Amino acid sequence: MALPELPFSHKLQLSTSSRPHAVVVPQDPLGWLVCFVSFTMLLLISWSASQPGEWTTTIVVLLFLLPWGWIVLRQPDDALRAIVANWVLIALPLLSVASALWSDHPAVSLKGGVQYLATTIIGILAGYCIKSRTLISALLMALILLAVLSLLGGTAEYNVYTGEYTLIGLFGSKNYFAVCVSFLLLTGASVAFDRSYSFVFRTVGIAGAIFAMPLLVYARSVGALVFSIITLMIFLMLRVLVRMPFKLRIAILALIIPSTVLILILATFDVNFAHFLNYFGKDVSLTGRTLLWEHAAAAIAERPLLGGGYEAFWQPGNSSAEQLWYYSYVTNKYGYHFHNTFFEITVDLGFIGLSVFAMTLAIIAARIIARFTFSRSSSEQLFATALFIFLVLRMPIEVDLFSQFQLASILICIIWIYVGPIVLVPGHKRS
Repeated sequence: MALPELPFSHKLQLSTSSRPHAVVVPQDPLGWLVCFVSFTMLLLISWSASQPGEWTTTIVVLLFLLPWGWIVLRQPDDALRAIVANWVLIALPLLSVASALWSDHPAVSLKGGVQYLATTIIGILAGYCIKSRTLISALLMALILLAVLSLLGGTAEYNVYTGEYTLIGLFGSKNYFAVCVSFLLLTGASVAFDRSYSFVFRTVGIAGAIFAMPLLVYARSVGALVFSIITLMIFLMLRVLVRMPFKLRIAILALIIPSTVLILILATFDVNFAHFLNYFGKDVSLTGRTLLWEHAAAAIAERPLLGGGYEAFWQPGNSSAEQLWYYSYVTNKYGYHFHNTFFEITVDLGFIGLSVFAMTLAIIAARIIARFTFSRSSSEQLFATALFIFLVLRMPIEVDLFSQFQLASILICIIWIYVGPIVLVPGHKRS
């Protein structure tokens, strides 16, 4: 029986061979170039905002957006199918656009919402219309390029807590620099363990992962460093467990998970967290995060259902925002947030927006569990799982998934598509 037509990005996933043919750069060089150029420009948007004049940012944003027009022209049916099939991903961006109707700053909410929607659509096109190995290899090279440029031509900030300098590279923010370096570590490790790539490209993956490690330390972001290490350990464990029989997997997890939780609980009695935080320039309030969360709770109480509008809180003239900027010594009144994804979404879009976001996360988590339980996850699915774990771990202290023109907003779409629901084709046994 002939197999039904599959999306462009997954036509090679049901190959009858036990291991895909090793390649240096996956086939479809134009698709690879689109991803590489677009991802590189996306990573440079933060840098362009610090340059004089608005034309630099405009050019960089256009170079991020325009390459995907070629993908739409090349695969119009796949592009339309991708957006329709993955409508859940655009629900939150559409709500962000609609929030202009009740926002205190409607123009800001409308512009930001449209940009967030465009970013999400590009993420859907990337995950659906580009072969997974083409995309991952292009992402790896873009991350390596930006890491090298950040080291050679980037900047550093003086940390008053530690008396040392913190590397921020070309990103204008140590937190964003650190999270992108974390993505480099996880992407490099994923490529290094994927035998479908050639020895040369797997070596590039190893080099990228090794290069990322000292950069994470010099970025001095506690969340990025700790969560990267935890995620990498889980990723390595999953690569081993996924090759084991189902019953053995469950038995090992039943032993490892409770033991890990017990060790972490016992360790808290001996760890000097204040000393640990001070080393990275943090205080026991997580550098003012507790004050941010108090203001977020107050804003939510005022508008609990639909929120105050997308990006409407952090605007000049808002008394709460002005107080927080003053307390945190933020003079430019730009690029600030609540350092908590759930608070940020609820302040902007209320509990309705939070429910949409939570539903998306729950579906992804359920898909990951189902794939791990009932099938043998592929390399790209393990890659997506690692990214998802890392992003979820960061949600209580950072905001990665609720912004336009951010790499994480692209990656969550790719994660959703890579760990899609299991569909067993009649007569075909999935690996």
